[in-house]
Amino acid sequence: MSNGPVAAEQLRLLIERIERLEAEKKAIADDIRGVYAEAKSNGFDTKTMRAIVKLRSIDEAERREQEALLDTYKAALGMLDGTPLGHWALQRLSKADPKPEEGEGGAGGEPDAGTVEPPAEEAPPEPETTPEQARAMGAAAAREGKPVTANPFPARDVGRAAWDEAWCQELGTDGMDIPDALKPTPKPKKGAPGAGGEGGND
Repeated sequence: MSNGPVAAEQLRLLIERIERLEAEKKAIADDIRGVYAEAKSNGFDTKTMRAIVKLRSIDEAERREQEALLDTYKAALGMLDGTPLGHWALQRLSKADPKPEEGEGGAGGEPDAGTVEPPAEEAPPEPETTPEQARAMGAAAAREGKPVTANPFPARDVGRAAWDEAWCQELGTDGMDIPDALKPTPKPKKGAPGAGGEGGND
């Protein structure tokens, strides 16, 4: 064929171009590895850096969507417990919106954008709290007249069950009804001893 030598020359040129690009790619890859090695020697975590580089290569809207979906999945698997974001995500999954405390947030009691307050009445305890300590806290809360909903431990935390159990044992209740200790004292009837008024019937 008359075009045989021409096709062979064109093929050779293409192959050489690919080889040059492969060499450049290898040189760039070596340079990138060198930067990561330098970062590691300065105390940076290279796995986190690689994750950040990957995130920065994604469009901002797509990145936000991926991060929101990741938080939703982590919350569904109980991987966000003990954090304000975890409380918020768990409530969103159970369709229970957190109620802002009075005086917080902007007009109408709305929370400020970007801030999420945990719904618990008390700050969550330190992670090193043992089940025995949680039981002691639950019993003390029952003696102080606090409701069972005052349990400060997050959902799926072993301390939450221990706190509830001690609270119930202290008041002799299963927590589903109102214990006698928490029921309002009935008002005495008029004319009965100890009723209001001074001196009885004058």
